[in-house]
Amino acid sequence: MGKRKRKTRKGNRLIVVLLSDTHAGQKLALLNPATVLSDEHGESYSPGLTTTQRYLWTLYQQHIEDVASLADGCRVILVHVGDITQGTRFVEHLCLTSINDQILGAIANLRPWYEHARIALTNARIIVGTGVHGWEGSAEALIGKGLAEMYPAVDTKTVYHAQVTLKDQQGQVLDLAHHGPHPGTRKWLEGNAAMWYLRSAMLDEIVDRDVPPIVYARAHYHTYRHVGPLRIRQNGSDIESRLIITPCYTGATDYTRKVTRSIRKLDHGLVALEFENGLKDVHPFYQELDIRQKEEL
Repeated sequence: MGKRKRKTRKGNRLIVVLLSDTHAGQKLALLNPATVLSDEHGESYSPGLTTTQRYLWTLYQQHIEDVASLADGCRVILVHVGDITQGTRFVEHLCLTSINDQILGAIANLRPWYEHARIALTNARIIVGTGVHGWEGSAEALIGKGLAEMYPAVDTKTVYHAQVTLKDQQGQVLDLAHHGPHPGTRKWLEGNAAMWYLRSAMLDEIVDRDVPPIVYARAHYHTYRHVGPLRIRQNGSDIESRLIITPCYTGATDYTRKVTRSIRKLDHGLVALEFENGLKDVHPFYQELDIRQKEEL
């Protein structure tokens, strides 16, 4: 059921979409209401959504439209930066309990990018996330294979850690992996760990006589951070890089509240990188959600 390949507009504009932590199968995470599953009798049905899932799906649809408008017909690359399913370790958080259903849910979550009439998707990369959420990369591999078979016109692959060279964008490079630095444990320290991580990563490349990537993309913490551009001198020229930690499309489970020590808000959304003869701009499409229950007594 492959989608017919669309012609992209001439020119070398390019949009790279970075999204992550959609955790298909988790009861407070992204779920396409059009997901088709089978019950014990082989009958097809679509799962009901929780209030949080309805909120996330509406927001997600808006962000897809935002990207379509930004792209304006140019080529689009989609990168899911990990934790595409929830896994079954934390069973109390699940709305989809089987491996098969979570994989189908994750595929349904990404299908709008492949089928959108105004998005000329040419490539998709699915980054393997945390092992307990994807059966040590099995979920990501199956999802990538499923999407590649459904949409053969789109180059879809699964990878743990990707180094992507954009041939039509002055050869600029993206470094894509799920795990990276913490976004910050104190308000006045936000971005510090990320900036040190970025500096170290750039110096690693320079020591190896390589040019640092223009963007390092990381995920996992469900919080948006953008640090840089950081400039380092190399062979008489200024080399520029930046680090982006992507937001998420999932709510706060009991486990999330524990490990974040009662976080008060979540960042829901994605990041679009706009290229035109190299990186032109970074567009964060995200919304902060205050998860406290407010009342007057």
